[in-house]
Amino acid sequence: PIEIPAQEMYGEQFDIPAPDELIFISSFTGGEVFRSGCTFRRGNGRIFYFSPGDQDYPVYHHPDVLHVIANGAEWAAADPSRRELPALLRSEEGGFSAGHGHQGAMHGEEAAE
Repeated sequence: PIEIPAQEMYGEQFDIPAPDELIFISSFTGGEVFRSGCTFRRGNGRIFYFSPGDQDYPVYHHPDVLHVIANGAEWAAADPSRRELPALLRSEEGGFSAGHGHQGAMHGEEAAE
């Protein structure tokens, strides 16, 4: 557990998708709780959401908070070998295209109508 002496209270309902992993739940003296650390995977990307407080309190100088931020950034950047750069195709005119044989959003009989 990380104890932060003072911070702004956040509470549920927090309208986000269900996280892949719930890392932290913040609890407050009034009984409120908040999902303050979550991970998400989208395609080959990784997202780490962390909310220990806000700018009115010196929360981001807390050594444990700095450690969590560093770990979250390291986790999100991990496994670059799985990531592939997208292929960028150019047409003969030098512009961008959607690949060989691309005919636009509508082609054939639909385009003639």
